[in-house]
Amino acid sequence: MSNLNIDAAFRSSTPNECYMFVGENYVVLNYAPCSGDIKKNIINGPIKTVVGFPMFAGKTFEGKIDCAFDTEDTDVFIFSGNECAKIQYVPHSAEATLLIAPIPISQMFPCIYSLFFANGIDAAIKSTGNEVFLFKGGWYARINYRTKQLMSENYIGKGFSSLYGTVFESGIEAAFASHVQNEAYIFKKEYYARINFAPGTADGDFIVGGKIRKISTDWPALKNILHF
Repeated sequence: MSNLNIDAAFRSSTPNECYMFVGENYVVLNYAPCSGDIKKNIINGPIKTVVGFPMFAGKTFEGKIDCAFDTEDTDVFIFSGNECAKIQYVPHSAEATLLIAPIPISQMFPCIYSLFFANGIDAAIKSTGNEVFLFKGGWYARINYRTKQLMSENYIGKGFSSLYGTVFESGIEAAFASHVQNEAYIFKKEYYARINFAPGTADGDFIVGGKIRKISTDWPALKNILHF
């Protein structure tokens, strides 16, 4: 397995597609959540991040994106280091624009100012409504990104009981919400899991299929960017 890891990802506005970032490059792929486990289809890439998102030229985002999450339509929050920007992108095009130029995370989301999330965020999962789960180390915070309100915070192993005792309990390196309601893909090193996080229900979360799996086995579309 390559020593390269998935750094960040976000769900595209195009059904069944996502953006995945590794170092200074990214790909757009069809992850086909309803057609089996094997992800074969690259739509575009690998592409230099600065080519697909030219507004990041000369900024820390050019070299590495740490985290991202989609909001409405084609609006996305993107994180690098302790900075955050909001962009609007055009699928399959380099016509992205900055809606909010890079500013400190603590300024974009003051509700996490006193938390260590302000120094950088590892991964995010867009939830229902205007809520998102932000992950850092073994912790997560659930915030409303519109009202900038902190809803809750906890250890991953407590808030996501299906991840207790797994490689993801101590941290998630990248994630994106699926187009399937209440589902998400999470990644760490050579592993991934498809989870149902069922926000606001009494059923709790669970790993779809019951197993954590190898990226190299199920995501051959990433071979040219992860070099496995």
